[in-house]
Amino acid sequence: MRYGLYSAILTCSFLSAQALAAQELKEIACGRNLEKAGAPPQMVLDPSLHVLDQTRAGKFDPGAPPAGYAIKSIFCARSDIVPAPTDYKVVQSGYPLMIFARDKDDKANRTRIAVLEMSGGQLRLRSVGQAGFTPDMIQRIQTFLDTSLPEFGKVSR
Repeated sequence: MRYGLYSAILTCSFLSAQALAAQELKEIACGRNLEKAGAPPQMVLDPSLHVLDQTRAGKFDPGAPPAGYAIKSIFCARSDIVPAPTDYKVVQSGYPLMIFARDKDDKANRTRIAVLEMSGGQLRLRSVGQAGFTPDMIQRIQTFLDTSLPEFGKVSR
């Protein structure tokens, strides 16, 4: 009985913390990485692309690329490098998600870059660049991955 009560309290605390973290996460801007045969890749901001809103509401759709181009990945500038609970839907739709976030308390004013992608059949978040992840970030990323994996195989409606 005690185990069930502790488990329920822990689950409620975890869900409350997740909800609070999701409320605090801000998406600054998003865009698409486009490729065209014979042309260099382009990172194009798209003011109408709102990954957080789309993935919370249902299935992710990046929109149609310009004629002759293919969408290779999606990118977003955000207030935190740790993915939102529903960001797995971007990868589920076939696109890696690159997240850019400035360190809030870093005097060097570094930007962290991470890529949410499939690798060897597994969903993963890897750091790109020199900043890496702090131990706190690693713990929050692992929580995201642990909760996303069961959802990843489900089909969004």
